[in-house]
Amino acid sequence: MSDETSVNLYYRWKSGDTDAANDIFQRYVDRLVGLVRNRMSRPIQRRVDPEDIVQSAYRVFFDKATSGEFEIRREGDLWSLMAAITVKKMLTEVRFHRAAKRSVDRDGEGRGSGLQVLSETLDAGGPPPEQTTMFFEELDAFMVSLEPLQRKVLGLRLQDWSNEQIAREIDRSTRTVRRILEEIHEALLERLR
Repeated sequence: MSDETSVNLYYRWKSGDTDAANDIFQRYVDRLVGLVRNRMSRPIQRRVDPEDIVQSAYRVFFDKATSGEFEIRREGDLWSLMAAITVKKMLTEVRFHRAAKRSVDRDGEGRGSGLQVLSETLDAGGPPPEQTTMFFEELDAFMVSLEPLQRKVLGLRLQDWSNEQIAREIDRSTRTVRRILEEIHEALLERLR
């Protein structure tokens, strides 16, 4: 990463230098992830990875900068802009996950299932990155093969939603949710065979 001023870096990118985009990303990504991680509660972080929020913020930044919505004039303006976009993205995610039916406040503590366990396993030095990537590719392929309602139920279950919460979300009985989860389990076993 260069010692170039952020103003020069920004205008280098605006003039078409693609390396400057990477430099902008590298210059702020760790600070932005830290910003989100320090300001977002643990229950929300169990549902949303701070790095995903930062990547989304970068997408917004590059899209809007391309259309000329920003003007960077002083050193520090680029950081302030990136931080503001990131915080706005974070607040949007927090509002989404605090909404009535899916509120993190309804989650039980220490439930230990779904993506939380997977995330903790990976963080604890689980499988190497290439195996993790293969797992997620296989999970994506499996989910595509499911019916839309099955896909929704599995997605919610992987986010640690209880059967009761899922039933309320999809407007079905808990018995139906259990049946759908059993169908998904059977389909997964068949795929593994």
